[in-house]
Amino acid sequence: MEFIADFFDAIWAFFGSIPAMIDDFMVKAGAWFVIAATKAKIAFIGYSWAVAQEILNQLNLSNTIESYWQRLDGTFLGVVTYLKIPEALNMIINARLTRYVMEVIG
Repeated sequence: MEFIADFFDAIWAFFGSIPAMIDDFMVKAGAWFVIAATKAKIAFIGYSWAVAQEILNQLNLSNTIESYWQRLDGTFLGVVTYLKIPEALNMIINARLTRYVMEVIG
């Protein structure tokens, strides 16, 4: 008789643990979805950066900026170069163009 009681207790415990199993499954599925979406966004940023580089190469923007920088006064150019303003402008242009490509594509 005790075997039957243990059997029904095990069934009752199994049915009692179903909400916890569903909760665990939903947590794992949610975590998987967030990780997959993050990896997809990282891949998309890499693709957008490659497209932005190609646009910069086709527009020949770097040479235009470089020719304008060479026209500046030597002292002013020295200060600007010391402050690394050309590198900062390059990063800003690249970031804005990559963001623009991401908005156009996706």
